[in-house]
Amino acid sequence: MVTRVDGRAGAELRQESGGFGGWESRVRTRGGKTVDAELAEALSRGRQLLEQQGVFATEEGLRWAAAYGIMLSVWRNGPIEDAHASRPTSRRKALHDGTMFARNTWITRQAFDVLGSDDRFRLYNLEDLILDRNAVWPGCDGTLTDFGWGYLGEIKKHVKQRIDFFAHYEKKLTPDDFLVLAFCSQALMSHVDHYGMPKWPACVEAAVLRLRGEDEAFLAGCGDRMKSIGPAPDEVSADRIATG
Repeated sequence: MVTRVDGRAGAELRQESGGFGGWESRVRTRGGKTVDAELAEALSRGRQLLEQQGVFATEEGLRWAAAYGIMLSVWRNGPIEDAHASRPTSRRKALHDGTMFARNTWITRQAFDVLGSDDRFRLYNLEDLILDRNAVWPGCDGTLTDFGWGYLGEIKKHVKQRIDFFAHYEKKLTPDDFLVLAFCSQALMSHVDHYGMPKWPACVEAAVLRLRGEDEAFLAGCGDRMKSIGPAPDEVSADRIATG
């Protein structure tokens, strides 16, 4: 099971911490480790939010949350998403949602296992697993080369940068604080959204209101353009009512 923190909690964490920018100005001791005061405050706030989400009540919940955060930061919210969003080519296979979900799940599991290892190079072992261009993805008919062709250099650079980031803070923090950071770094460094994805329900609602001509502010600025496009088909409105 992967424990998640909702987008609102992530936004609160970023607002409370002030982001990464001020972490280098003061220091504080936590568990025998000297860390920046802003980072210490962010970690404390992160723990509160994780507790509100029930992470600590779940067996290995913090480790799962950290594994999920690492997957998002190192893999999912990187150049692989460009490959996922792009049309397949004669060289690159289509990276469908199901394939991405399977890969994300597999990497989360690998990150979970790595976080339970005592190997001093454990994060770099995870890097090797993710960047292996020849291994067939479990449950998928293809490799990183097959699905990421055209983005392989960018993917490699992104993964290495993110692994280096985590390796740096793993040395500076206690084991538990590092797990908190591993998850919360995504909340601190990404946009306010839903686990790295846009707020689709809100986007759909806004689009439907505009198509129906019910968004007065939008019509005031783009009314002429909307008139040339025409109103939303009845079935669009009906589908929205049925599913909303």
